[in-house]
Amino acid sequence: MTIPALHVNWTSPYRHGLARAGDRAAGSYRLPAEELLTTVHGALSWRRHHGPVSLVTDSLGAAYAKEQGLASLYDEVDTFLDDLDGVDLDPLVYSTGAKIYAASRLRAPFAIFDTDLYLRRPLEIPEGTGFVFAHWERLNPVIYPDVAEVPNHAGADLSRWTFDTPAANMAISVFLDEEHRAAYAAAGMEYAVGNAGPYEGSAHVRAVFAEQRLAPAVARTLGTDLRPATERFWVGGTDPWDGPDHAGLFHHTWMLKSELRTYSDLRPAYQRLLIEELLWRFPEAEPLLLGMPDLAALAELVRLTAADLRAHGPTTLGALR
Repeated sequence: MTIPALHVNWTSPYRHGLARAGDRAAGSYRLPAEELLTTVHGALSWRRHHGPVSLVTDSLGAAYAKEQGLASLYDEVDTFLDDLDGVDLDPLVYSTGAKIYAASRLRAPFAIFDTDLYLRRPLEIPEGTGFVFAHWERLNPVIYPDVAEVPNHAGADLSRWTFDTPAANMAISVFLDEEHRAAYAAAGMEYAVGNAGPYEGSAHVRAVFAEQRLAPAVARTLGTDLRPATERFWVGGTDPWDGPDHAGLFHHTWMLKSELRTYSDLRPAYQRLLIEELLWRFPEAEPLLLGMPDLAALAELVRLTAADLRAHGPTTLGALR
């Protein structure tokens, strides 16, 4: 099914982080190498399976995309996230808040998917209306406390919505229903804008509530069909996943990011896997990777991986070939 999609890159969390740290954070804006690789793969895979892809960003994000050559991946680069500089949406509380804002500016149908995710095969997107998302997540009370306990300094009216489902992971969000899209985006902005006061709970509570609790709650209230892309269920704890493996459908770096920071010696192997899978499926991406300034340190790995693929095919992908 053809459906347009967005990558959303909001640099305000970076910019505000510098300001609050007294400019102590070193270096200019950049994305980690792994995120650059999944961004490229994500845009190419969506276009192959579902159609056009645009980048929604701000002026700094657009300049970075042009500098790195990423702009060539997109059908359009739109900088309307600059408008968020005049909105009381705290980027350090709502690092993903720009996705809600982007949803408020568009009309369904469209999809938003994270830059650390790429598809391995097409999504099953139903004809007509509905809301497709990545997968369900258990309501861990630390991250997903009861609605009555969620900080709501702005006084959003949450009583209108039906909170009777798990959380919907929105690394993939396909809005097929215009009524649901409009109501969710309005509810998310109503909750998040002006709602960044002190809170002693997890720093993630407000951001995930504004997306992953409100989107399905609004859908349940409106009678909009809820459809996870995979029946894989995030449980958390020592055995975090339940249900059939989603690896054949998509790859999402997500929790691995913290592990790579902790175990940095694993990073080269992961980079090799990402490069190999990307070039196996999209060999035409090699010049783009070699021309990206922030991937310069990986140029030799890119060349060696491309040569290995031409000589004997992939070595790290196993059943994912």
